[in-house]
Order: sequence, then C-alpha cells, then structure tokens
Amino acid sequence: MPTTYAAANVSNQELEILARAFSPSLSQADLYALLAHLNAQTDHRFTGVYRFEPGWVVSVALFDREAPDVRFGPDVKMKESYCWLCGVESGYVIEDARTDSRLLRHPARDDVRSYVSVPLHDKNESPWGSLCHYDFFPRPASEESLAHLRFFRPLIEEMFVRESAAHWDPDASPSERMTRTMMIEPGPRFVSV
Repeated sequence: MPTTYAAANVSNQELEILARAFSPSLSQADLYALLAHLNAQTDHRFTGVYRFEPGWVVSVALFDREAPDVRFGPDVKMKESYCWLCGVESGYVIEDARTDSRLLRHPARDDVRSYVSVPLHDKNESPWGSLCHYDFFPRPASEESLAHLRFFRPLIEEMFVRESAAHWDPDASPSERMTRTMMIEPGPRFVSV
C-alpha cells in the first residue's frame, strides 16, 4: 500500500522546501536543497532530474552524495537509459538490474544496478522526463523513498516542466538531438533557453 502524506507527516524541512517553490524567485541552491532532501530518504547515491530529447535523456540537475559539488550527470542515449522506461509507465523500480528479467538485454544493466523513478509530464501531460534515484550497486527500493518522489513530483514539474515541452522520441537518431539546455537564472522562475 503506498505511503500517503497528511499535513501532520510533512517535516519542517519539507515545508520550507515547498514554501521556496512559491517564492517570487528560485535559486540553484533551492533546487539542490530539494534533491539533497530527496536523496536523504534513500540509500541510492544519486538523485536527479532528467529531460527527454529526441533520442536522449539529458541531465537537468543531479545530487551525488559522494560528490556534492557535482551538479549534472552525463547525458545518455535514451535507449541506453532507464529513464525512458519510466516515460512509458507510471514509474519504474529496479533493485538489481542484473537479476531483473525485464532488463536481460538492457545496455545499462551491468553499470547502473538500481533505479527508482517517477515520470515528469509537461502541461499537456506528455512525458517530459524523470525524477529518479539511482546507484551503481543493488539497492532495495523502499516504498517511502518512492512516495517522496511522488510527493515532490508536482513541485519539480512546477519548477521546470509546466512552461515547456520535451520532445520524447526514444528512437530518434543522435543527429536529431536538440541543442536547447536548461538554465538556472535569477528571476521569476527557472527558465528554458
């Protein structure tokens, strides 16, 4: 049974993060505070936001608990990522890719061993990207960490997604890749350029 959040179950830190989302401007520190908070709810090393581009999954923001100064992960060909699988379903959980029968031929199964994600959608409810935890080692997927991703998904969508649409095409060739990147600028919102 999924964990639900009543107002009494939301911590002061979570309320502070939510309050920042509705302030007139957001800073890079606000985003990384959110990713760090989500990462503290799991055993996975990485927590990130990834955007779909034709044929690619592009790192928008990343928290790495072993290298907290890192802000972006590598961009990955879509069919070599797990993120595109979450775009097809309502979420995706992998505790150990090497023993997961769904991933027998997946190119990442020996490198990225565990993965938990929820999809992000644009204003038209089309797949935009993913909010995920992942690691190079097998990790159990707790219902609580998945519930935290689901709880903060609308906030991430509000911060990044609502004003822009991604171009989700898992079979696009590398030459069709977009050059648009996400930029965090001072001002009323995080913006796309």
